[in-house]
Amino acid sequence: MCHRYTLTDLKAAVAAFYEQLGEELGDFTPRYNVALTQFMPVVTKRAGRPKLERLRFGILAPARAPGERPLLLANARAETLATKPSFRAAARTRRCLVPADGFYEWEKAGTTRLPHYFSLKDRRPFFFGGIYEPARDDEPGSFCIVTTTPNPLLSAIHDRMPVLLGPNSGPAWLGDDPLTDSRLNQLCRPLPADLMTGHRVDPRMNNVRYEAADAITAV
Repeated sequence: MCHRYTLTDLKAAVAAFYEQLGEELGDFTPRYNVALTQFMPVVTKRAGRPKLERLRFGILAPARAPGERPLLLANARAETLATKPSFRAAARTRRCLVPADGFYEWEKAGTTRLPHYFSLKDRRPFFFGGIYEPARDDEPGSFCIVTTTPNPLLSAIHDRMPVLLGPNSGPAWLGDDPLTDSRLNQLCRPLPADLMTGHRVDPRMNNVRYEAADAITAV
């Protein structure tokens, strides 16, 4: 489950949309341990043009029973994205791009959870495929990351991986028009393992408050 990621250079990450978003970028502090409930930049499409918005990480799902607290969801499964009631409407018309340059997954070793950091081999930024919910009532606008089956690099650590989109597939994902099932499946295929790299990192980054640059350093 992808619920922590990094974004260190926002301008480089949104280069494909720079001409449309240039005035919206503003200042950005590099982030090395993004976690649920934090507000992060996301590229949406409104009135036919890309827009940079700062939305809360985690979509609030309805409570399953009266009296239960609603769940804050970091991820949505690609396989049920178009059919699950919690995500169906967003998958049709509220897809977004989540700029990033790496993400964390955890390996289980008995009762211990060992964090690993994954990125592209060439260290270029990329987009997660995402969906978003607009602000309503007393809830802010929010987003979550779409996940898919893992490639061989990830499968040794976890049974899921985020949908990673490049500069060519990013614009195809972004939009306010529905995607066909075949196109959705194509975009949600796991990125080939030979394009990625990963390594163990210090368990200090397990703490959501740990934001130092060495959170991604190999151990």
